[in-house]
Amino acid sequence: MSENCALRRANVLANHILQSPPQPWNNSLAREACLQYTPPEVNESYGFQVKEMRKLLDGHNLEDRDWLYGIIIQSNLFNRKERGGGKVFVSPDYNETMEQQREISMKRIMYFLENGVFKGWLTETSPEAELKKFALYEVCGMYDYSLSAKLGVHFLLWGNAIKFFGTKRHHEKWLKDTEDYLVKGCFAMTELGHGSNVKGIETVTSYDPRTEEFVINTPCESAQKYWIGEAAIHANHAIVISQLEINETNQGIHVFIAQIRDQDGNICPNIHIADCGHKIGLNGVDTGRIWFDNLRIPRENLLNSVADVSPDGEYVSAIKNPDQRFGAFLAPLTSGRVTIASCAIYSAKVGLAVAIRYSLSRRAFSIVANGPEVLLLDYPSHQRRLLPLLAKTYAMSFAANDIKMMYVKRTPETNKEIHVVSMGLKALLTWHNMRTLQECREACGGQGLKTENRVGHLKGDYDVQTTFEGDNNVLMQQVSKALFAEYASCKKRNKPFKGLGLEHMNSPRPVLPTQLTSSTLRCSHFQSHQLSEDLSKAFAEKAILQAVLDAEAKLPAGSIKVNKVTVSHGQFLAQS
Repeated sequence: MSENCALRRANVLANHILQSPPQPWNNSLAREACLQYTPPEVNESYGFQVKEMRKLLDGHNLEDRDWLYGIIIQSNLFNRKERGGGKVFVSPDYNETMEQQREISMKRIMYFLENGVFKGWLTETSPEAELKKFALYEVCGMYDYSLSAKLGVHFLLWGNAIKFFGTKRHHEKWLKDTEDYLVKGCFAMTELGHGSNVKGIETVTSYDPRTEEFVINTPCESAQKYWIGEAAIHANHAIVISQLEINETNQGIHVFIAQIRDQDGNICPNIHIADCGHKIGLNGVDTGRIWFDNLRIPRENLLNSVADVSPDGEYVSAIKNPDQRFGAFLAPLTSGRVTIASCAIYSAKVGLAVAIRYSLSRRAFSIVANGPEVLLLDYPSHQRRLLPLLAKTYAMSFAANDIKMMYVKRTPETNKEIHVVSMGLKALLTWHNMRTLQECREACGGQGLKTENRVGHLKGDYDVQTTFEGDNNVLMQQVSKALFAEYASCKKRNKPFKGLGLEHMNSPRPVLPTQLTSSTLRCSHFQSHQLSEDLSKAFAEKAILQAVLDAEAKLPAGSIKVNKVTVSHGQFLAQS
């Protein structure tokens, strides 16, 4: 490298740092604007009411959320740190080993238990109680998804299985003890050889009328229960999803309770448990594998709301059709999918908050020689990276709130619609979260690699959501299948469409005009009638769009509606 070239590069670097011509060496360096960081919110005027925007996006239970935030920041279990201005920050310690993460996650749960966080989570059934539970799950997920996932396994999977599949005797015996963590539960459905195809699982349970016991067996290696959260260490009971054989006749999938550890944590006889080991994320959850070798359980441990077996071995069910009976067993998974979808959106919000705040403090390049450098977010290319994702996240927030409301107000008539919509939104919102986190990581440059900025670890932790409680691609196929079936049924009976968000099909569809104007594209009536080649994606996106339109329609004219909702709506459409 020539001396002149080296001097020229040194001058470029000096000008970049100092934003001024080089000073004599005896002068001390002065801190220039581009080297000083002030959080954007300190001097920023928003032009809208922040509290009202938060109320709009969170949708419900703001006081309960703040109450849990307050409980979290009070304890050193959450790595409490005080920074300038008296602000308190909490975040997981990403330098902990897998074993330490598992231990601290359970300690945090016990801390929540002592502070009454879980009161009513299973024993209260009102819409208000369920909305509160959704809100607190979301707060836990914003802090650490391992914490939220452990609670999801215990309450949404184990607890809800007892609640929905069980009857009075099971509710009285298990629900309160589950809520108080006297019982620690897991949900053993997925196997090494079968995940999405639940009908094909190979675990077999037979009935012994002599002892009035069920006998559970893992007949082959592919039948081992796999990826079972809480099974490796903490769970002492398991919901076991198994084929039921009565008098050598297979009655299909049924649900059982099995004790897998005693109260001292020792694995019970006739059970083998192994650890699934370290994962790309979610290492605060002790994920394990389970084998059963002639494990005997009482007859009463069959959760019998759908079907039962009499003491002498007679199989009884009010649902005669095996396919309908199978569908009844899967219905409780809806609550888990609703929770996954809403937590995914809060993860996207965290990633966007980090990336956008960074783009409002980091500067790069100047327009003119020796001029001030430009904020990243002032570059149109950076805006195109982040703002459409921000707009979609706003839109999806409304959709997540809508599906929660649909769920807590569910009736037998709406269960099918909730099931289909929750599958579509679970897939679309979790895919959106992963795409958003990757773009946020890249938009932060090298800073996105630092664990304290969380974006990279959020990617690892939340990646599981795309296959959690249903592979997204399979779920979207099921959505399309349900929509085609509904279409065929209505046409065959010559009946109008009702439910599944298909009512717009009852009115004439507009023909695409020769010239598509901006006003045409932004017309809600026009948007609601358009379908893409991907039916399930179009269905889910229409549900999101409708949630935005409903939220906008309810708002009075004012700063929030003008500056935020309308912009989000337009950006969302442009991105779609």
